[in-house]
Amino acid sequence: MKEMYVNPKQKRELELDLVPLLKVLLSRLWIMLLVGVVLAGIAFGGAKLLIRPTYRCGFSAYVNNQHAQSEKNALTNQDLIAAQQLTKTFSYIIRSNTILSASLKSIDSDLTYEAFSKMVSTEIRDETELISVYVVHTDPQTAYELANAIAKTAPSYMAEIVEGSSMKIVDYPVYSEVRYQPNYVRYGLLGFILGVLIVAVIVIIRFFKDDTIRDDSDIEQSFSIPVLGVIPDINNAGQSGGSYYYKNYGYGYAKPKTEGEDKA
Repeated sequence: MKEMYVNPKQKRELELDLVPLLKVLLSRLWIMLLVGVVLAGIAFGGAKLLIRPTYRCGFSAYVNNQHAQSEKNALTNQDLIAAQQLTKTFSYIIRSNTILSASLKSIDSDLTYEAFSKMVSTEIRDETELISVYVVHTDPQTAYELANAIAKTAPSYMAEIVEGSSMKIVDYPVYSEVRYQPNYVRYGLLGFILGVLIVAVIVIIRFFKDDTIRDDSDIEQSFSIPVLGVIPDINNAGQSGGSYYYKNYGYGYAKPKTEGEDKA
């Protein structure tokens, strides 16, 4: 199948079609910014009114494999690898029904295990023996109490469940009223970006759907045919005062004379 030949001049003209599009986008920039600001305000206000803020409190612990230690009580490389594998096991066990239910009983909480388990998350610190446990709640005081209950209950249960291991708390929970979620600024920024994109897409669609022929260059680009001649606009010529035929004739017909002209 033969490839269609494209004239280099036409190719350059097609590439330059992006310039008018950019001009149109720049001319509508104020609309994009206006719609973006409006949607940013709606997203920011909606998030503040509809989304309830949550607070996170947690602690970090060190996991140790006691059976893997050498006789000199010095940790070897194999001991560290075993402990790192153990942290993955601990991250699942710490969210088990046994530990979470015991933690709830220690503070006489009315929460169920199912509801409490959705608030708890764990994180292993970059190939180390450290594990972080977090509790997210809509009340900062409740989040602190629940995290503190796990920190006090988990170590003893871990030693019983996983024989030859230990779990030591490195950093205990600290009460904080700093909001964890949602990020209102992020919602506002997303609303602004969405507003700008919506207007930009509408402008681009209207630009490419506009097939109005404005001058001879549009004919050459749209139909790839040369323009042999251009008929002048006699209306514009008459308004500029340069066409004798337009002043005396209207489109090839003699203009009717007025009564004053007949008497003259």
